[in-house]
Amino acid sequence: MGSYSELYFSNTRMPPGRGALSNDSPYLLSKYHLPILWLGLFDTPDIDNDAHSQEPADVWPYLVKRTEAAAALLGSRWSFLSKHFPVLQSRWRDQFLSVLRDSGFEYVHLDTHQIGSMVVTGPEWRRELEVMLGMFSAETPSPQGWLGRLLRRPSPQSPLAVYNVRFGSRYDGDGRSEPWTYCGASGTDDTMPWESGL
Repeated sequence: MGSYSELYFSNTRMPPGRGALSNDSPYLLSKYHLPILWLGLFDTPDIDNDAHSQEPADVWPYLVKRTEAAAALLGSRWSFLSKHFPVLQSRWRDQFLSVLRDSGFEYVHLDTHQIGSMVVTGPEWRRELEVMLGMFSAETPSPQGWLGRLLRRPSPQSPLAVYNVRFGSRYDGDGRSEPWTYCGASGTDDTMPWESGL
């Protein structure tokens, strides 16, 4: 079966229960991965507690944001994304954003419980998500010249480095040139715009 991150939409802030997701909602999956465009939709205040968590001491984080605000936030992060993920095509970003804008739903939801539970507890995963989300705002310009080239790689403690430890291998191999690495894949029979011709 595998462990997935899931991206979907609804008209309520609360995550829909099992089987309660609208048939009209786009539903995206990513196996053993958290696509960078998905993470780019959110900020730290968008992390909430999953109401469906089973154990009170092991509450899992859940991300939710108004769809329109999420699309605008992702669009504002293109400079960062194109710098650190140079194979990411603007066409894939635009196709991904079109799914958000055309969804017709008020909220976009990101559930990372399955992939997080492979490695850590709920509270630990929440802290990792908080760190990773910091990559979009924590970057400082590198010095120019030879020192700039030396310092171009993120430090081991940087938010981008934390993301790369968990998910960076997807951007190194053959998958780095595939849109699903950045956008995810359809979890239904309806293909996404970037999946045409794959």
